[in-house]
Amino acid sequence: MTDKLKGLFDKAKLTYVSSISIYEVYKQTLSSEDKSVAKLRTTTIVNDFDVINVDSQIAEEGANISHRLRIPMADSLIMATAKRYDLPCVTDDPHFSEVKRIWV
Repeated sequence: MTDKLKGLFDKAKLTYVSSISIYEVYKQTLSSEDKSVAKLRTTTIVNDFDVINVDSQIAEEGANISHRLRIPMADSLIMATAKRYDLPCVTDDPHFSEVKRIWV
């Protein structure tokens, strides 16, 4: 974790994560590590963050975002979750350069 990212988390009173982010971390870790490392990473996230699950409203908004911006499903669901709860997105994913357009 970068110093800038760590500073943001240290200042935050509450931190949230989409359940889709847990999926992405687990899946990406499996591509370069084994299941035990993937489980360790996702367990750490679950222990350090409040997890927000995808519901039908988030799913519909995610579909709208994915269609409008032509971005992958997982990214659009994470964006929809942040939008629904009016939360900032902290990420290094290039698809999230579109976030400012979504809040308009």
